[in-house]
Amino acid sequence: MCAIRLRLKGAKITAHSGDPGATGANLFASTPASFATAWGAAVDGAGADTGKAVSTGTTGDLLIPASTTVTHYGIWNGSTFLRGELLDGSITVNGTPVLVRITPKTKYS
Repeated sequence: MCAIRLRLKGAKITAHSGDPGATGANLFASTPASFATAWGAAVDGAGADTGKAVSTGTTGDLLIPASTTVTHYGIWNGSTFLRGELLDGSITVNGTPVLVRITPKTKYS
């Protein structure tokens, strides 16, 4: 049910250098600042996600500035922060900006 509610709200995705908590903290300036995602239908998870409903959003690209580590992404409805999710693996950008592709995913038990 939560996946359906989140999907119906529409969402924008942002990159974060740490846990965004309940407010969207640790947001940093990427180019563009965010991207729009469209949530797919929730499906039954497999493997580590067995017993969960999993909804995957469309992928978006963000140019991450140099000397930054991306650990989370944020899900927003306009300017309202909804929730943050941990990336499957953190991304560390060293000397020059790097284009990073993020595929958002929500999981519910």
